[in-house]
Amino acid sequence: MTSAAQRNPPLTRSVDELWLDVLQQISARTAHELKGALNGVAVNLEVVRSRSTRSDAAAHSVAPFATSAADQLDAVVEMSEALLTLARAPRDPLDLSETIDCFASLLSPSARVDGCSLRFEAVSREAAAVAVRAPGTVVRLVLGAALLAALARKGDTRCRLDVGDEIVLHIESADAEGPLVLPAHVAAAADAADIRVHAEGQGMSLTFPRTAASPRKRTHERA
Repeated sequence: MTSAAQRNPPLTRSVDELWLDVLQQISARTAHELKGALNGVAVNLEVVRSRSTRSDAAAHSVAPFATSAADQLDAVVEMSEALLTLARAPRDPLDLSETIDCFASLLSPSARVDGCSLRFEAVSREAAAVAVRAPGTVVRLVLGAALLAALARKGDTRCRLDVGDEIVLHIESADAEGPLVLPAHVAAAADAADIRVHAEGQGMSLTFPRTAASPRKRTHERA
């Protein structure tokens, strides 16, 4: 007897659906750190508020708590802005450097909590915005899926962006056994968008088609 699933095979998932799944995974990893930073802001501000109303020595020891609250608020703002950027529809051509900054803001804190690290470096002939010709949603999908695959290994991950005649992101997982592999649907989306995925050593490289972009100064290293 033919089952309902056999009579009605599932449709191939769209790029938007695949990206939503990746974004949900990233959001789940970020949620704990974002909530923790918000709680830290609230706790430290309450200490500042309560001590500032007193006339004894405690009133003069609020500076460390105010500094801590400010640092945690900076972290909240950074993660929130990154999450909002990735939640909005991308502008094509997509700035790969800006997109990498967003992933770094969201994933690096949770990597540290797991006892590992996610480090981004840029090795470039130019300190510039890096515009890619592939559709923005596909770029986000491929990059996000690759970073999640690397973080799933629970080791230190190093990412190096080479910008020359081509744009190549090398992702390497320390102490890993074998190269990284993208899910089949993600790999197919990358291939259709002319993004070359190459398994190498303990990681993979992603080569993106390049388009012209107006240069502007960018940070060369992000941990």
